[in-house]
Amino acid sequence: MTTLTQVAETHRPGPRGGGTDVRAEILWAARELFAEQGFRGTTIRAVAARAGVDVALVPYYFGNKDALFEAALDTAGDVSARLDELFVGDPASLGQRLVLGIDAMLSDEGSGSAMLALMRSAVAEGPGRQAALIFANAVILATYRRHIETPDAALRASLAASQIIGFALARYVLNIEPLASMSSTDAAANVGPTLQRYLLDPLPEACESARKLEA
Repeated sequence: MTTLTQVAETHRPGPRGGGTDVRAEILWAARELFAEQGFRGTTIRAVAARAGVDVALVPYYFGNKDALFEAALDTAGDVSARLDELFVGDPASLGQRLVLGIDAMLSDEGSGSAMLALMRSAVAEGPGRQAALIFANAVILATYRRHIETPDAALRASLAASQIIGFALARYVLNIEPLASMSSTDAAANVGPTLQRYLLDPLPEACESARKLEA
């Protein structure tokens, strides 16, 4: 990836030469800023400054902030495929395997930035919150439901999603210690059993009302 030093020049609106992938630079900067600041806290001007490009280039390539946000978080297919892979293996270790795999995704420069950007934006109004809801339903919940072969799959998927989203927020967004500094292995050992119970173990009878909603 081209460094900020290499691109920190002033440019006129429109594509620039020299072989630099300006669109990719803007996306890289947008992912970082959306992950750090959320949708509401990120501006077009800040994205341009982080990418080292003229501010007019951002709308030139993406139109507006909503479209930039959507493009920067376009990792749904990759996340879904990686989640599918985590379900392959011994069911008895599924919970820990999911925690390890999702923790690795959150640490990844690409998918991690996108997922954290969604989480930071989920608590705000507008496109950021809507995008987070769509991602949670279409990727996280849908993937879980595909692999849970029980009548209460939707209930289990929503409980599992609440656990893993809470884990991600506490560890990567709020930086709650000692979870934030815990090794992936220790995090999986602690969080995995709860996730396992939501996905595969018997659920309390109190969940009967929620099951009826699925019928």
